[in-house]
Amino acid sequence: MCVISRYSKPYRTQGFQSAIFKHKLYVYDKADPNNIKFPQFIEDISDEQMNKLIPKFVEKYRSQKNKNRDRDELDDEKVWNDLEVVLLIKFYQKEWSFIILNEDDFFPHFVYTYNIDPLKKEIDKIVGHVNDRLTVDDTKRELLTSHKYSSLDVTYLLHYFAMSHPDYKEE
Repeated sequence: MCVISRYSKPYRTQGFQSAIFKHKLYVYDKADPNNIKFPQFIEDISDEQMNKLIPKFVEKYRSQKNKNRDRDELDDEKVWNDLEVVLLIKFYQKEWSFIILNEDDFFPHFVYTYNIDPLKKEIDKIVGHVNDRLTVDDTKRELLTSHKYSSLDVTYLLHYFAMSHPDYKEE
């Protein structure tokens, strides 16, 4: 017969310890883009398709004439749908980058006060937000009709992609 009181020490089994948890606790990092579970239709997008979509997003950003806007104006304007930002995060997850020609005519001036580390922190917030909101059951239609992201979010992402390119030169 076994009597367990509330003051007894818990019974520990031998040989069933995980090597991962033996020395440290695993902490789920929702800012890690590799932890995002994308819907299948996004997982199925090829690299070639991504290479066609990203320039369209860059052109959309350019057409909004964000260069002369300040941070608050960009943050107030929620014109980017969930699908666009999720695809930009997918691009970020792949660690791709690109060059933006005439960058001074493209981004607002305040973005040049960021070096790569503070910019990465802003992107971590966006990735965390996407990770909180996105489910594998989301449909393309749902993501297209929801506009939860600001031009400021996209500014951070696009500027990071430009800064992380090997040929990027700070002035």
